[in-house]
Amino acid sequence: MAELDPATRYKLLVNTVHPRPIAWIVSTGSGGMVNAAPYSFFNAMGGTPPLVAIGIGADDVRAGEARKDSLRNILDTEEFTIALVGEDQAEAMVLTAADAPADASEAKAVGVALVPSSLVAPPRIADAPVAFECRLWRFVETHDRGGIVIGEVLATHIDDRFVGDEDGRLRIDAPAMKLVGRAHGAGWYWRGSDRTKIDRVRWPLED
Repeated sequence: MAELDPATRYKLLVNTVHPRPIAWIVSTGSGGMVNAAPYSFFNAMGGTPPLVAIGIGADDVRAGEARKDSLRNILDTEEFTIALVGEDQAEAMVLTAADAPADASEAKAVGVALVPSSLVAPPRIADAPVAFECRLWRFVETHDRGGIVIGEVLATHIDDRFVGDEDGRLRIDAPAMKLVGRAHGAGWYWRGSDRTKIDRVRWPLED
């Protein structure tokens, strides 16, 4: 990998590590400007403390911008929200990935409805199946313009349609959320409608 150019290394990763869940991040910048942008180098990293991690690269598209707005805002305020993306929100999510200037609100331009969060200043996306309110836990700077944001989840919001109870235990109807994830190649996404079940086993293994 060290002998390859950055674009080739990136292509090798994004075309093999998939499907990748999408973190639709809402953050606030100076003056209260609300930024919304999706990132697919994302996953949950533990339950105690409840952590999520997002890889945010450099801004190589907008002239004069070194860091992406999301990263700059998160480092400045140490707060953000994450929405998981359902099929119904997929097109709006893609629109917010446009290279908008720092003084523009993608959510407002696209018409994405926002609601106030309960514990952090940035709002959250109203119609997302799931949303997390997060506080910056650690930032791992992997290069001078980007790195890995590790956030602690302070609150979780799940649409009531997907929450249930079975014998006194919490049950989440994950398939009903119809979440989408990034696939290989530009513009391609996975849907979670095709599943297979393979039960785990205990040691020692049986013949």
